[in-house]
Amino acid sequence: MFQKKIIFFILIMAYPLLLIAQDEAAPLIEQMQKVKGTEKIDLMNEISVVYRKTDRYKALDFARQAFELSAKANYLQGKALALKNEGVCWFFVGNNDSAMLCYRQSLELFSKFGDKKGMSACYNNLGLISQETGKYDEALKFYEHSIEMDTKLNDQIGVAQTKDNMVSIYIYLGDAKSALKLTNESIKIYSDLLYKPGLLTCYINRGAAFAYLQQYDNSIRDFNQALNMAVELNDKYMEIMANSNLGYTYWNMKKPEIAMKYLNIALEMSDESDDAFNIDKTLTTMAEIFTSQKEYSKSIEILQKLLKRNEDTRNVRQASAVMTAIGRNLIELNEMDKAVGYLSKSLQITVNLSARYELLENYRNLAHANAILHNFSTADSLQDLFAQTYLELYSDSIANTRKEKTRTNVRNTPVASNTANWMIAFLLMLSVLFLSVLVFRGYKHQE
Repeated sequence: MFQKKIIFFILIMAYPLLLIAQDEAAPLIEQMQKVKGTEKIDLMNEISVVYRKTDRYKALDFARQAFELSAKANYLQGKALALKNEGVCWFFVGNNDSAMLCYRQSLELFSKFGDKKGMSACYNNLGLISQETGKYDEALKFYEHSIEMDTKLNDQIGVAQTKDNMVSIYIYLGDAKSALKLTNESIKIYSDLLYKPGLLTCYINRGAAFAYLQQYDNSIRDFNQALNMAVELNDKYMEIMANSNLGYTYWNMKKPEIAMKYLNIALEMSDESDDAFNIDKTLTTMAEIFTSQKEYSKSIEILQKLLKRNEDTRNVRQASAVMTAIGRNLIELNEMDKAVGYLSKSLQITVNLSARYELLENYRNLAHANAILHNFSTADSLQDLFAQTYLELYSDSIANTRKEKTRTNVRNTPVASNTANWMIAFLLMLSVLFLSVLVFRGYKHQE
């Protein structure tokens, strides 16, 4: 019954989303066919934003059409916006190089005619790409430039939303105290302006920071506050996220039964969501619970569904993460050849994306699998790559204190004991990073 429910919700997720996009886009397309010049270009950019939520390649097509018409008409504002919209589409499908190029070109154009709002958006989006690729110092500099632009515009909400993006970096780096400091600063701004959607974000972010610090009671409090506010605002997406995060937190409190209760609520609501991320995160946590209970086949069954969903939407980064999780479960089932196959495919994707956190997990698990297969030379090479990547990601101070411990863990610790720690970092990153990308600054400046 449980598996049938999962299949049912996976199958129905895409159809309502497409209908929503079509309903929103239809009047804009009809209007676009009646106008010419810059008005037509502006509508094309607007249509691109609408389709971005459900069909990124259709969104990309409208952005490119807007760019071509803008270039012919020498309409710099339309050209800048089209480039930014194209960059967002590339970012969502995992092509960071193309996204970075579009954002830089867009930033140059926005700078020419002094559009600080457009500049802020580009700096913010460049920060997101740097964050995605593990260049955290660079990301923070871009975010600071975005805050500078918003401060000049007296856009306090924009300032707070960029700080929300910075929070995810500090959580991912293990600096939860800095994350809490920034979140509390944002809470003050949103409270002063009575901006409840921002407060809702902050409760999610602060809950994630408390979860990282293993202050689970505080985490549960914030997620419950987020849940109540989401209900008040009739925000189904955030209501699902709050339930999913409560399930995740109870899971880390070693209360899988309570966790499953909240996860099932999130799953049952997901057909009403305007985004597929929540269902992915919910199912990922469920799969991890099954893994912890040594029900590896059940976990793999869920993960295979997730893999297909992400492959169908061409979300290569998420598909790679799922492949890694499948590989870990296959190692536990002693199906080493299959495990190496999934992990190697995931490794190839993460190398192309420069997704170094995922690289760490692939190196770690591939080293373990090859050691079991007595491929010790390959295992040692992978272990060295793990250590090198780890040092590149972390500051010298962190690297110096953890280097020996990390290298020992790669050789001696079974994969199962590393699973929970990896999932904590992975799910925290998802809950904060995607929240920032999809709900706030990611859409604010594209509309």
